[in-house]
Amino acid sequence: MIIDFAKLSSSEIYHTMTQTVIPRPIAWVISDHGNGKLNLAPFSYFSAVSSNPPILSLSVGLKRDGSKKDTWRNIEERSHFVVQIPMVEDVDTVLKSAEPLDHGESEIEHCHLELADFEGSPLPRLKRAPIAFYCEKHEIIPVGNGPQGLVLGEIHSIYLDDQVAKLSPDSPIPQVSAEAVNPLARLGSTGGFAKINTI
Repeated sequence: MIIDFAKLSSSEIYHTMTQTVIPRPIAWVISDHGNGKLNLAPFSYFSAVSSNPPILSLSVGLKRDGSKKDTWRNIEERSHFVVQIPMVEDVDTVLKSAEPLDHGESEIEHCHLELADFEGSPLPRLKRAPIAFYCEKHEIIPVGNGPQGLVLGEIHSIYLDDQVAKLSPDSPIPQVSAEAVNPLARLGSTGGFAKINTI
């Protein structure tokens, strides 16, 4: 079977890509509305980009009315954001945090999530997330006809829960247990999720 993207609409291409680029890690992103409230949203177009400098990427789309999604707008205006890795048991909350709210409202309050201080970061992290990255906007690149906002964030620090990572006295590199993290992964665009099974 050969699928010719030239013969598909952008929506058909999206659904084809999300069913074939699998599994995808999920970035659960906190950004600052600038009104004392915080935005929280999940993104599965997410990956590491480089290590010198340390940069990760998010691809953020537009709202149905054509305006920029809150995450894009907030990072563009205030630079700082925190990316969490959600666990499998967070799937229902991740889905709830993706529900549309008016700009300036907080999904963290909507989902009744607890926050914790993130040392060195102007923003907090989700207390329950085992991994969190404090990032600052490196660049936002409009891509395609949407457009999508390709957000490149420079990682300043990482929080690792002691239950999922250990430091050896001989190395500054943490040893992270993927099984302990139990990360939630995205499959197709119609609600499919996965968990890891290491081999």
